[in-house]
Amino acid sequence: MVEGKSDADKNEPKVPGDKVKVDDPNKLTEDEKSEVVKAVEDANKDEEGKSTLPEGSKVTVGDNGDVTVTYPDGSKDTIPGDKVVEGKSDAERRIKSAKGKSRDPTTNRR
Repeated sequence: MVEGKSDADKNEPKVPGDKVKVDDPNKLTEDEKSEVVKAVEDANKDEEGKSTLPEGSKVTVGDNGDVTVTYPDGSKDTIPGDKVVEGKSDAERRIKSAKGKSRDPTTNRR
């Protein structure tokens, strides 16, 4: 008796070409997780913009950046976080921090 292959056996999710830059690769924020989901979904589209994953597949991201693709049949594929996220450099973190601060209009200082 031959058993059919699971969706995970029949599919190999593609890894995004560029890693998503995050503040802390071990503790992603909800916004960073959303960016990773979008990057993985975009990497798994054909030239016409249609998903190459089976319809109904769900992409989720753990706090450490690990990506899990859950297929309609319940089978799963996992992409390790170090393949999809990388920590921002100190300079990139400083730029983000500076952008978030407002100036005091009376002194023109932060």
